Amino acid sequence: MSLKGVLMAGGRGTRLRPITYAIPKPLVPIAGIPCMEYPIRSFAQAGIEDIIVTTGYKFEALISGLIKTKHQKQSILYSVEREPAGTAGSVKMVEGFLNDTFVVASGDVLADFDIEEAVRSHRESGKIATIVLTKVEDPTQFGIVEDKNNIVKRFLEKPTAAEVFTNMVNAGIYILEPEIFNHIPEDQTYDFAKELFPKLLREGVEINTYHGKGAWLDTGRPRELILANQLMSEKYGNEINETNFKGKMIIRERPAGSDFTVTGSCYIGEGVKIGKNALIENSTVYDNAVIAENCNVRDSIIFENCSIGKKSTVSKSVIMKGTSIGKDCEVIESALSSNINIQDGSRIYNVSLSSESNNSLD
Repeated sequence: MSLKGVLMAGGRGTRLRPITYAIPKPLVPIAGIPCMEYPIRSFAQAGIEDIIVTTGYKFEALISGLIKTKHQKQSILYSVEREPAGTAGSVKMVEGFLNDTFVVASGDVLADFDIEEAVRSHRESGKIATIVLTKVEDPTQFGIVEDKNNIVKRFLEKPTAAEVFTNMVNAGIYILEPEIFNHIPEDQTYDFAKELFPKLLREGVEINTYHGKGAWLDTGRPRELILANQLMSEKYGNEINETNFKGKMIIRERPAGSDFTVTGSCYIGEGVKIGKNALIENSTVYDNAVIAENCNVRDSIIFENCSIGKKSTVSKSVIMKGTSIGKDCEVIESALSSNINIQDGSRIYNVSLSSESNNSLD
């Protein structure tokens, strides 16, 4: 039997609004590649050719986006949840397709891991479940896991600072045996981390752990999405030391213009135009964006067909496609949705601008 993979992609990505108003979170690009492509590539490297994607929110856009992407030697099936089923519940719905060892991963988390080694660890353990762990600086946003000799000892979901007993967290990647379905109830919302794994511990079922090797980041907020782009540009970029370019970068096409500076960990798409004395630092600039002269773009993401006017500053912000920022503007720690026109001289700090929501950036 061949190893199969399940990608969970049914979440709404509410913390990433307004970005996820326009695009499902698993399709949000990271250094030019949809977030979901990273676990798909990890699956391919582990020899996983059959993938099932569980989805719900904006499933038409998700399926359409994945169909446009090439998947060599991989076949993808889709399971659409009409109502949220939870992480374990969504996998339970495709139980009939999973008759041997299988891998479950989150499609909306940057996970550029060595899955093959994790599967090897799982099979050597002889357990029905393996949880991939990763180390983070602030574990209060995740489920922390204490293990000993690669066996889970205890869990705690989103602990307070005082409750933290480890900085090892559940990476949302599981290697499972079909017997796991005996522990997941039918026809109800059910979660791996909050319900299934604690239940297994109470019943004395041992759970194997594997300490993940590779890049992992929950891109739940705009600032984390910016960091993810920087990490992947650094990992997969080329070291460049030229007059206009200094740093580790992915450059799809040399931008039009002269006397500008691009520095740090950057991604530059096709058809980009950069004006004289403009600075782009640790940022991602997608296709056909125009950065005018004397602009500063730092630690930001500029999506396709955006324009940034003369002497404007964009810092720690995400600007969605088709948005136009006027001259002498400041956009700091903000997220702007698609096709917004920002007037000359505007000052935008710590907000999320969207025609659909007035929620502040968290």
